[in-house]
This record gives sequence, C-alpha cells and structure tokens, in this order.
Amino acid sequence: MHILIIRPGAIGDTLLTFPIIQAIRKEYSDPHITLVGNPAVLPLALASGLADAVSDFGQLQWSSLFSELDTLSPSMRSQLKHTDLAICWLRDPDSLVEQNLRLSGVQRVIIASGRPPEGAQIHVAVYLAETIGLQHVEMPFTLSLKHAEPSTGESDKWRIAIHPGSGGVQKCWPAPFFAALIEQLWQRDYPVLLLAGPADHLRVKDILSLLSPPSAPSRPDMFATLIDAPLLRVAQHLQQCRGYIGNDSGITHLAAMLGAPTVALFGPTDPAIWRPIGPDVTILQENQLENLSVQTVLNSILSYVL
Repeated sequence: MHILIIRPGAIGDTLLTFPIIQAIRKEYSDPHITLVGNPAVLPLALASGLADAVSDFGQLQWSSLFSELDTLSPSMRSQLKHTDLAICWLRDPDSLVEQNLRLSGVQRVIIASGRPPEGAQIHVAVYLAETIGLQHVEMPFTLSLKHAEPSTGESDKWRIAIHPGSGGVQKCWPAPFFAALIEQLWQRDYPVLLLAGPADHLRVKDILSLLSPPSAPSRPDMFATLIDAPLLRVAQHLQQCRGYIGNDSGITHLAAMLGAPTVALFGPTDPAIWRPIGPDVTILQENQLENLSVQTVLNSILSYVL
C-alpha cells in the first residue's frame, strides 16, 4: 500500500508526526510511506526506517497542488496515480489540494490542520492521530536511528547537551542564565556540548562572551560546540549524551525522542499541547522565562545525572 504524508512546518512540527507514522506502519500491511516535509528532518525519517522515501515540501512540484490550473508535472501525476492514501496536515481552505490529489487518481484523501483548534487542550500528537482515526499511538515515543552510525565522540556519553535557541525570542531562556548554568555544571565537573543552528548564532556569541576567562574551563574536554550541523549528525551526538537542557524547540523534541533525559524550558507556549514526548522529560515553565532561576534548572538536570 502506497501512502503519501504531507506535513509542512518547523522541525518540531515534523518530529511530532513521527509517532503517528510509526502507528500507520503498524496499522497497514506492508506500507510504502513517502514523507513530504521539512528537509532538515527528512534524513531522520529515513534513518529511523519510518519513511521509505522523502521529498522536500519546498520543491516546486508540491506547490502545484495548491494551483487552480492544471500544473502537475507528468512525474508527479505518475507518483500520485499509484498512491492509495494521502494524508495532508495543512491548510486547504479552498480544497484545491484535495481536488488535485483526487483528480490525479489518489484513492483516499485525508486533509486536516496541522495543529489542534484554538483553545483545545490536546497534545498535537494525539490530535494528529485523531484526524486519521488512529486509536493507538505510542507515547512516550522513542526514536531509534536504525540506519545511522553513532557519534564517534567517545566523550559525548559524559556530556550534558545544551541548546539555547528556539523559534521565538519569547521562548528563549536568557543567554546570561545559560552561561551561568554552564559554569555551574563545570564547577561540578560535568562537560558540556553546546548546540546551535543558523538562527542561534547571536545567542551563542553572547553566551561564549560570558564564558570567556576566568570562567572558562581549565580542561579542553569540558566544553565542545556543534554549530550548524545537519540534524542527523546532531541526533548522533544527542543519543550519546547523558542529559539535555533546552527551550521549547525542535532540538528539544529531538533530544527527548532519542531518550536523552531532557529538561525542557517552557515560556508562553502550552506544554499540554507541545510537550516533548520522549520517555524521560521534565517540564519547567514560567510565562516570563527570566523568572525561571538557574538553580531550578540546575537542580532538575542534576536529578538525572547524579
């Protein structure tokens, strides 16, 4: 059975689709699943065996699904013609996507919003499962990278990973707090792996400036950075770390799914909807994240690693 899943959105949005894809694999006999979504996450879908094929939602061929004109390419029509089920978590107010899929020969089409209705107190993964009639979704969920090499960094298993960024400033714990936390971990002889993506450069620069001598660690193995690495490489390091601290972000969802003991820092977003769904997660929330103390975060991660 050929199943097409279209899930645009940020890294976290796509990752929270993974337990649903796993449930779909169990629901149908010998499914062939194509996932269309955020290109950063697609290698994880392949490495975990959740998807058999992937495609970047940003490619022009997928935007043609939203056209009123007959703009689908022959190769696109050929692919859709052999699709038994298309699941699209996206906005389609004029039903153009549904119409184009059906006209291309897709036998069954399900289209729903990618997030719960405003005011609904339901986790997004549970909501996504309900939109396609799935009753059994594994939560907590552990992501297994079956087709990926582990990190070659032997010391990663001793490190505590920290990702200070997120999609919005209001979702980020202040940079000086992260710097103070790192210093507290160093004082207790815990090495740190600092993670950053393209949107995090300024925050990391601020943190590094606060960590310059005399507060910098005396041993070089106490501190490492992983900047702008592909998500699969980040995952390979995270699955070796002894713990993780981060804001409400895609990397936090990834760390939790990989089974790293995770301390997730939430500000204005609702953890009832967006909580990481890994097996070992502590949520710390303050609507104003500057009200969340370094000591509170430190105590939470130490409860995992002591």
